[in-house]
Amino acid sequence: MVGFTVIIPALDEEKRIANAIEETSRVFSLFGKTFEIIIVDDGSTDKTADVVESIVVAQRVAPLRLISHDRNKGKGAAIKTGAAAARGEWILFLDSDLATHPSEFEKFLPYLSDYDVLIASRRVAGAKIAERQPLYRTWLGRLFNLCVRLYFGLPYHDTQCGFKAFRRNAIPLVTCLETDGWAFDVELLHRARLSNLRVKEIPVVWRHGTESRVRLKHFWTIAGDLRRIKRRFSSSHF
Repeated sequence: MVGFTVIIPALDEEKRIANAIEETSRVFSLFGKTFEIIIVDDGSTDKTADVVESIVVAQRVAPLRLISHDRNKGKGAAIKTGAAAARGEWILFLDSDLATHPSEFEKFLPYLSDYDVLIASRRVAGAKIAERQPLYRTWLGRLFNLCVRLYFGLPYHDTQCGFKAFRRNAIPLVTCLETDGWAFDVELLHRARLSNLRVKEIPVVWRHGTESRVRLKHFWTIAGDLRRIKRRFSSSHF
């Protein structure tokens, strides 16, 4: 079995997907286990797929696969697709802007034996914001996370950092997620708690990138997703 699978969802990332692949490959080659990288092209309209294909053909990095959606389905959908194809004992997903650098996975290594889900956090003791996002996004993020914690009873300080890992036994939990958009992290963590999986929040170094395409106009869509998640699990049937 492969040691680690790294899933990188990508939408119109032709300018930086090569760097994301090469940095991920460089870092994971240092961990002493086999690994693979899966790029899920989520309906890009630029040359993202062509760039990845050129790297695959040139065999410039360790096992690299490209899976393409025929249309944009959402980040959650891309991660579900990657998880379904993963061969790793542990599966990590990260953003192509490397807001949380692949090297931060080293902080996860001591916890692999004792937990099922590991989530990066920008808001627990020891975390560092190397490059801040605009102030309005910081406060919106904090407000969102507070609402999520109160609404779902989740104990985590940061549900939305795009750097999470899960053990292979949690793949069915990920592939059955019904939320394809921005709120999929909330459903993932809510399902993990209801399934009594062991979850650990780990402080990381984070810098503002451009991965998030969430805007104020998406508020009602996100709110609707959260309501559906809450209703879906209110009867504990999942």
